[in-house]
Amino acid sequence: MPYSAAFDDVYHTQDGGLAQARDVFMAGNGLPERWGGRANFTICETGFGLGLSFLASWAAWRADPRRSERLHFVSCELHPFAQADLATLHAALFAAEDELAGLGRQLVAQWPLLVPGFHRLEFDGGRVVLTLLLGDALDWLPRLSGQVDAFYLDGFAPAKNPALWQEALFKQFARLAATGATLATYTVAGAVRRGLEAAGFAVEKRPGFGRKRQMLAGAFRGRRTAPTLPPERHALVIGAGLAGAAIAERLATRGWRITLLEREAGPAAAASGNHAGAYRPVLSGDDNLQARLARAAFLYGLRGLARLPDVRWAACGALQLARDDDEAARFAALPDQLGLPTDHARAVDVDEASRLAGQPVAAGGLWFPQAGWINPPSLVAALLAAAAPRLEARLGCTVTELRRDEDGWQAFDASGTLLARAPVAILANAADAARFAPDLLLGRDERLVSHLPAGQAPAVRAVVCRGGYLTPAHAGLACIGSSPAGEAAAGHNLALLDAMLPGAADGLDAATLGGRRCARPGTPDRLPVVGPLADAAAFLPKHAGSLHLAPRRAGLYALTGFGARGLVWSQLCSELLAAQICGEPLPVERELALAVDPARFLARRAC
Repeated sequence: MPYSAAFDDVYHTQDGGLAQARDVFMAGNGLPERWGGRANFTICETGFGLGLSFLASWAAWRADPRRSERLHFVSCELHPFAQADLATLHAALFAAEDELAGLGRQLVAQWPLLVPGFHRLEFDGGRVVLTLLLGDALDWLPRLSGQVDAFYLDGFAPAKNPALWQEALFKQFARLAATGATLATYTVAGAVRRGLEAAGFAVEKRPGFGRKRQMLAGAFRGRRTAPTLPPERHALVIGAGLAGAAIAERLATRGWRITLLEREAGPAAAASGNHAGAYRPVLSGDDNLQARLARAAFLYGLRGLARLPDVRWAACGALQLARDDDEAARFAALPDQLGLPTDHARAVDVDEASRLAGQPVAAGGLWFPQAGWINPPSLVAALLAAAAPRLEARLGCTVTELRRDEDGWQAFDASGTLLARAPVAILANAADAARFAPDLLLGRDERLVSHLPAGQAPAVRAVVCRGGYLTPAHAGLACIGSSPAGEAAAGHNLALLDAMLPGAADGLDAATLGGRRCARPGTPDRLPVVGPLADAAAFLPKHAGSLHLAPRRAGLYALTGFGARGLVWSQLCSELLAAQICGEPLPVERELALAVDPARFLARRAC
């Protein structure tokens, strides 16, 4: 029987973890009846353990013809199992449960790296969404944004784990509870009952199951304002690069219809049209906002790439070489300092870095084994293909004006012709979004990526980075970049190459190199812009410290400002925006959602 040494207890009762999931958590929350006919239903659990409650709920949802369109399951876990251990335990537990065994294999296949924070996993074509919060529930539930319909209060008994069952956690249940939210737990301790009642829940004892004679069930006494949803699931997306394609795919997964307007003759015509780009996370000693968002986006994007056919990419690994001795010392300490597993990042010396690259490199640094390169146009094409059943793409359409009326947003061209209308409009058109929202402070960073024919490029086996990046050859070309556009740009790119692989630029003539120029949309804080646009005219200084209360331009959203990290940012940022539009639990912590909020620039100006 699975056992926790930390809590001197087993992970499920002698009566059976599946029976507990069905008879306490599901029945105590009135499931499956309560999710019937809903667009979204959200469950929040305090202890994931082996995932038995998630798997039992998923199986019941699948079997219910009146099920909600989407099921969100949010669960915290302080001591997560390793992937191999979870697979072994499931094989024993589900020996006589064929359906659960199959669902368990899907869970194990997507099991995340054991990195603290939010991890969003999707099943059944995105209709079942598991958001794992790896870490202490008292640390991570306060960072969760969303409304919860049912709470599974799981975890080791109060006597074994008093740190979990306390007032601070009960207050989080009340903060997250939707109108009509319910809860259930097999714990009947008086302190738990009193704490839940003080937090705003009406709680009662009910008959238990098996050897558990009693359980607690409760209902939230308060009321919450439900998220305001568009009257029709139809979005107008401006821009067919990485941002536009990614949000089209995320909304199409939710059953939305998308009208996509692109001024060029085809998708991925601007910065998203490069031949290859590096796909890797970043690390910082203080684990700052950019590093945390990049890590979450990188891991989420890997799962997205796995479900998208025909993307040309390779998880060949990536090296970030140190630029000097001080940086080498910092790199050597970073993975342990941040508590990162070695299959996410580890420090390597110059000899090991050279072996990994397949060529002599200038220095040691950090090795990201899951990283690699992506051909951006193929990613855009795969995202649009996934959205295709619900997508109308109109190319060669330049939007010069947006107007709002009682039915939503209208897009017009320079001649005043109405191009399209929808209740929701999304600016995914890179720096051009500033024409419709100048308060976003978007800039254009003109860059050159040089192309090296495979016969002239160093035959590296991994992406190499040091002030720039070098990709292995793909379709006959390796990419080196990127330098600010100008007459000397190609020469600067060769200098980057020589700094990474000394002597590799010998014999190469900058004047004869091919390449591609593009403009990247950037922001002053180097973070993307994701979310509802603020109403600048109505924004007051008091809103600066409470962005969630800031006035917004109803139905108008932005997804831009990706800078040099569009390949990493695009998938998670589009999932964040889709969750905001649809009133679902967010896939990132509140601090990160606020860090990319379009209203942040108005807040800084107000201060």
